[in-house]
Amino acid sequence: MSTLMQNLHVIGAFNGVLLAVLLIFGANTSTASRILGMWCLFLGLYFLGPFIYLEQELNAFSPLLGLHKFLPASFGAFLYLYCRHAIIEHPVKLKDLWHFSPFLLCYLLNIELYLSPPEVKLDALLNGPKNLTPIIIAQVILTLQAFIYLGFSMVMVRRYQNQAEYTLSNYNPEVFSWLWKLLILNLLIWSIKGLSSIAGHNAIYAEISDCLIVLFIYSIAMAQWRNHNLFKIDQLKVKTDERNKDNKTYLTQFIVTKLKDGSMETCSKNENLSADSTSAENSGALDPSIRSSLLEVVREHMKAHKTYLDNQLTLIRLAEAVNISTHHLSEVLNQHGGKNFYQFVNEYRINYICEQLKVDRDIKILDLAMSAGFSSKSTFNAVFKQFMQLTPSQYRKQLAIK
Repeated sequence: MSTLMQNLHVIGAFNGVLLAVLLIFGANTSTASRILGMWCLFLGLYFLGPFIYLEQELNAFSPLLGLHKFLPASFGAFLYLYCRHAIIEHPVKLKDLWHFSPFLLCYLLNIELYLSPPEVKLDALLNGPKNLTPIIIAQVILTLQAFIYLGFSMVMVRRYQNQAEYTLSNYNPEVFSWLWKLLILNLLIWSIKGLSSIAGHNAIYAEISDCLIVLFIYSIAMAQWRNHNLFKIDQLKVKTDERNKDNKTYLTQFIVTKLKDGSMETCSKNENLSADSTSAENSGALDPSIRSSLLEVVREHMKAHKTYLDNQLTLIRLAEAVNISTHHLSEVLNQHGGKNFYQFVNEYRINYICEQLKVDRDIKILDLAMSAGFSSKSTFNAVFKQFMQLTPSQYRKQLAIK
C-alpha cells in the first residue's frame, strides 16, 4: 500500500468512527442521521481493515482478516435508505433489512474462506485465494448493487420531488438540487471503481475512487451532524392520498354549487356536464370546459381569501377549501393552468411580495416573506430567485433605481 493510500485509510478510518459516534449517539439525532452514522462506521471499518495485514504477519487481529473486503456491498442500501429517510422522517422497519441481502450474499459466497485459519486468510490476501470464483461473483454483486440502488435512489428522489411540486407550496427546492448533485457524484465514484475493476484493480483508479468516497460520505455526514433535518421536507408524507375524498363526490358538489349559482343555464348543459363528469370519472380526465370552470373557482378563492398567505397550505387543504378533489385540482392546475401546485401558489406569493415592496420600500424583506406564507429565509430566497432570477436584495435595488 502506497504512503498516500495509508494516509487516506488512516483519515478515513478515524473520521468514519468519529462521525458514526456523533451521528448515532448525538443529541436530537434523526433516523437519517443514524443511518448515515452506520454508513460512516462501515466505511471507517473498510479503511481500517488493510492495517491488520499491513506488516504481512499474523497478529492479535488476524481472525478479522478480510472481513472489510465486502463492506462496500452495503453502500447501495445505505444510500437508498438515507435518501428515503432524509426527505421524510419515519422509523426504519425490520423489512428494510432485506436491502442488505447483496451485502450478506457476498460473505456467504466466501464463507469457507472466512472460516479458514488466519494463516490461510493471510495467504489469500497476499497471494490471492486458490478458488477465485466466489471472490469474482462477490465483486460483481458488490458493483451491481451500487448501480442498482443508485437507480432506485434516483427514481425515489424524483418521485418525492414530483410529490413536493404537485402537493406542497412551502419547501426549499434546493434540497432536491443538492440530492441530485450527491447522486451524480455517487455515480461518478462507482463508475471509477468499475473502471478500476475492468483495468485489473488499477491503483490510480482505486486511489481516486477512495478519495471521492471519503469526500462524498464524510461531507454529507458533517452537514447532517450540524443539521439533522438537512434534506427533510416537513409536510411531505409517505402517502399523500390518505386524506383524499371520493372524486365523484367533489365533482358532484361542484356541479350542484354551480347550478345554485345559476352558472349552468340550460338542461342540455347540465346533461352534458353530467356526461362529461361521468366520462372524467371513468377516464381520469376532465372535460376542458369543466377544467376552465374549476380553475376559475380556484383563482377566485385565492384572490378573495388570500389562501397563499398560509404557510401550511397544501394541495389537500386547498382542495378542501374550494370543494374539489385533490386529483381534479392537480389536473386543473397542470393541464389548464400550465403549472404544478408549487408554481401556482408561489407565483401568488412572489407577486404579493413584489407589490408590497413597491408600496413600502423600507419594509424588512424577511418579515414580508414570513407574512407572505414562507416558513424560512432559505426557502424564500430560493423560491424568489427561481421566479425572479434575482435575489430579494437585488430586486429591491432594482426598484430603487427605477
